[in-house]
Amino acid sequence: MFKDFPHSSHRWLVERVGRPPSRVLDVGTWNGFLGRELASQGHELFGIEKDPFQAQHAAVFYRELLVADLETLPPLPGAPFDVILCGDVLEHLREPLVVLKHLVSFLRPEGKLLLTVPNVAFVGCRVSLLFGVFEYRDRGILDRTHLRFFTKASLLRLLREAGLKVQRVHGLPPPLPLVFPPSTRWPLRGVFECLALAGQLWPSLWAYQLAVEARGPS
Repeated sequence: MFKDFPHSSHRWLVERVGRPPSRVLDVGTWNGFLGRELASQGHELFGIEKDPFQAQHAAVFYRELLVADLETLPPLPGAPFDVILCGDVLEHLREPLVVLKHLVSFLRPEGKLLLTVPNVAFVGCRVSLLFGVFEYRDRGILDRTHLRFFTKASLLRLLREAGLKVQRVHGLPPPLPLVFPPSTRWPLRGVFECLALAGQLWPSLWAYQLAVEARGPS
């Protein structure tokens, strides 16, 4: 499902791709929720997805969609790319640095990589740790499927080691519109906007997700 509300990670990724037409690689397409939005804007899309069932649903939005494991990635059709998207992908990988270096090799010179990851240093996680609580959950920052955890500092270090030049870091707030029913969203709008502003000003502490725009080697 495309999260179509202010300050969502999905909206941030789509907006940062830029003007069409760009040749875009969507890493971890799932059912094509990002592909649908980008295809409607006129971008040329390629995708990678590990789950064959989800890839079957997503394929209609992509010029080519490769069913493959990112950790053992073969050569990609469509390379080099203007933009590579990694929306909530790195935290699921055993060796994110290896995968990032591989993806960087598929970027055109000065090509753009856009990614989002959960921020394990978010204030909510810090408070839980203060009380000795660290429990995996069905979703969120401590999702049971997450193999890696990132802070702003550790993420930026990883990107530099992969040969990327970080252009901007943007802090995204908790997705409150997904948690609360529509009838309660308006009263909480002020709280949501305050959290969004705090995440932008102090992403290390207040960002629920970290969104990064980086450039490949020239």
